[in-house]
Amino acid sequence: MYQINGLTAWSLQALLIDMMVIIALFVSLKYIKGWVSNLHANDEITEKDNFAFGLSFAAGLAGLAIVLTGITSGAFADSLLAEATQMAGYGIVGIILIKIGHFFQDKVALQKVNLHDEIIKGNITAALIDFGHVISVAIVIRSALIWVLTEGWYGLPIVVVAFIIGNICMLLISQYRVQLFKRTNRSGDCLQQAILDNNIAVGIRYAGFLIGSALALTAATGIAPYVADNITSSLIYWSVSALGSLVAFILLHLVMIKIILAGKDISDEVNRQKNIGVATISAAISFAIGMTMATLLGA
Repeated sequence: MYQINGLTAWSLQALLIDMMVIIALFVSLKYIKGWVSNLHANDEITEKDNFAFGLSFAAGLAGLAIVLTGITSGAFADSLLAEATQMAGYGIVGIILIKIGHFFQDKVALQKVNLHDEIIKGNITAALIDFGHVISVAIVIRSALIWVLTEGWYGLPIVVVAFIIGNICMLLISQYRVQLFKRTNRSGDCLQQAILDNNIAVGIRYAGFLIGSALALTAATGIAPYVADNITSSLIYWSVSALGSLVAFILLHLVMIKIILAGKDISDEVNRQKNIGVATISAAISFAIGMTMATLLGA
């Protein structure tokens, strides 16, 4: 059979089908976003020029793209129909898991503020927090997809369980940031109040820390052995590795930020002075540490 750089005519057909399914998933996300928000996406983005809504919508697109990289990382199915079915099925499950993880991040970690209502009002900080939630959840889903080596539908239940474990770990990270903000904020305000006050610096730092944490959790894919014959032990390894990776991330973040921003009261700069520059540096440090851990230790 004729090949182009190792691709056969059959695999090219499979790739074409995958691309069609992926395009359909991206298009459907627009309508899902409008349905969930009870709004027309085009009106919010183009007519009302609601930057916060656009940022939230962009998070959904980026999150879906991240999840799809995990879905397409495996081998092709045995037939074109099976390939289309699995791609569509896993894609839909991915969207559902993003929505579930996003919901729990919003409602459990931040109980005193309605991010959706704030985004509709144009609150950019709420949109940044939302962005961090969606992207971090998507990275966790991708990690679960990559870690589970079982092909086809048999691996789906294990992916869901691994995602639940990872999402619980990310909820702990969110609570850590919420409690840390409360302890270090001199005015005594909570993180939710900073969101209502539209403190963009706080949003940038919080989102960066979440995304960095999720990337660090990806290290568990290379640390935890996946044994198809012993799923229970595999999930225990996954849980311990995920928690260990996040603890290592927090410690590395504390050290790095003290070195790079030595002599600066970072909490005061971000929380009270609303210093976007310092917040961006802090977010970049989080991203750099998380990416480094994912690259060095991840699968």
